[in-house]
Amino acid sequence: MKLLAFISNVALFGFTCLVLMTDGMSREAVYIVLALLLLLVPVFNLFVIWRNGPILEWPVFNRKKKTSEEKSNADRSSSIRPALKTATVICNVLLFGSCVWAFADQYPHPRENGFVAYLLVVGLTPILSIVAILYRRIIRE
Repeated sequence: MKLLAFISNVALFGFTCLVLMTDGMSREAVYIVLALLLLLVPVFNLFVIWRNGPILEWPVFNRKKKTSEEKSNADRSSSIRPALKTATVICNVLLFGSCVWAFADQYPHPRENGFVAYLLVVGLTPILSIVAILYRRIIRE
């Protein structure tokens, strides 16, 4: 799940940069804030997902068996503060809500190539990021 969230955040950042380079930045304050959210939240997500533990947790990559003490030390060193996770989840909820609002505000949409793909990336990235960030917390409880 973390790998998928990592890839989708990189794709969202890249697509947003491409859209801003081709279409330009809006002059309305609300859309400037939306553009900043679309650029900064994926970077924040990438940092938190990266610090939250290994992205690839497949058994192939963990060949050496770890003792329980090594596992707890690794969990402590790779875990991040709960406040940072909470802030990231709140940012993702704000990003999702603002994207839904912008989609509804700009209806009807032009028929451009890549619009549906960008819409899917914008809609799924916050959801995947929230699941990837909270995944260990949900399993442990």
